[in-house]
Amino acid sequence: MTRIEVLVEESSMEEALRQLLPRIVNGRATWKTINMRNKGRLIKELPKRLRAYRRQIDSGEDLRIIVLVDRDSDDCHALKRRLESIAREAGLITKAATQGQSLFHVVTRIAIEELEAWYMGDIDALKAAFSSLKSVKFPRNFSNPDNGGTWERLHRFLKRNGIYRNSFPKIDAARRIAKHMNPEKNLSRSFQAFRNGVEAFL
Repeated sequence: MTRIEVLVEESSMEEALRQLLPRIVNGRATWKTINMRNKGRLIKELPKRLRAYRRQIDSGEDLRIIVLVDRDSDDCHALKRRLESIAREAGLITKAATQGQSLFHVVTRIAIEELEAWYMGDIDALKAAFSSLKSVKFPRNFSNPDNGGTWERLHRFLKRNGIYRNSFPKIDAARRIAKHMNPEKNLSRSFQAFRNGVEAFL
């Protein structure tokens, strides 16, 4: 059976995927997330890790890799090119390089700007996670969550409605929100790009 390993940059992303991947993969592959602790470390260690994956694949393992990072303030296209280049230099073929038309082992994906865009893309999940939001009118910009200032926008909205008044605990938010998310209906384009990347392996 295919094994999918997802490299992530921090703990809230790891927690969100722990909730989401079982529903996306749906028993069609085995999977695990690998938390690299921060974006800088992930990118720094990516060449070595991908070369190790290449050796495993060459030895016959049915292995697929997803590299998932936040865009933050980076130029999205430049960040994508960097991730693609690292994979290419490790001797691995990416989905972007083949446009999905032939065998590939790596998918590179960017959450824009941050993971919180994925939460904003599923209002029903937010209402299920926080019952006080069930009768609240959501801002219009939630319909376009990949539009900048993501976690700040979400935190301001939640704080205004009596949730997470002092700080935004990212791991708790991931645990509470992601378990209610519907992967097929999320309005975040970067989430759908991630989901489509997983599906392409399956």
